[in-house]
Amino acid sequence: MQGRHLIALAALTVTLSHAQAPAQMTPQQMQEALQRQMQVMAAMFDLRESRLGFEETVSALRTAAERRGWTVERVEDVQAAMRAQGAKDAPRMKVIFACPKDANERLAKAAEGKLPPLPCRITVFENKDGKVQVMRMHTGNVAKAVQGEAAKVLAQVATEEEAVLKAIQ
Repeated sequence: MQGRHLIALAALTVTLSHAQAPAQMTPQQMQEALQRQMQVMAAMFDLRESRLGFEETVSALRTAAERRGWTVERVEDVQAAMRAQGAKDAPRMKVIFACPKDANERLAKAAEGKLPPLPCRITVFENKDGKVQVMRMHTGNVAKAVQGEAAKVLAQVATEEEAVLKAIQ
């Protein structure tokens, strides 16, 4: 999906999802709305399978980020937090809070404060069939949705992210 079309589709999806209560939608309308939401999600997020085990994936991503000079704030064990709140079947999941050096500062300057900061998170989880998945915001697609210097900064960040993700492929 290309730049402005991605933003337009996201806005349309949000608008349509709030336009009618689910009880007022026909099954076909509900299916179409779900398909639009899935398209937006697929464009906004990058989901890939790791060749490594769960802990090895977390370690490899953290190490690769640190080697590239990224700021790695912490790794949060979401499964442990969910279990502490009473969830019995919480999936294995950790979130790595990491960002390329000065990425948000560069983006804020390039976008003149008109874009929100990057989430700078990589989520590692184990799905029901035991495969280790890695998910992040698809910065490369976001770069296509903006123009000027902000697009250049986002494209640079996307290149950095891809380099880090090579550690699990």
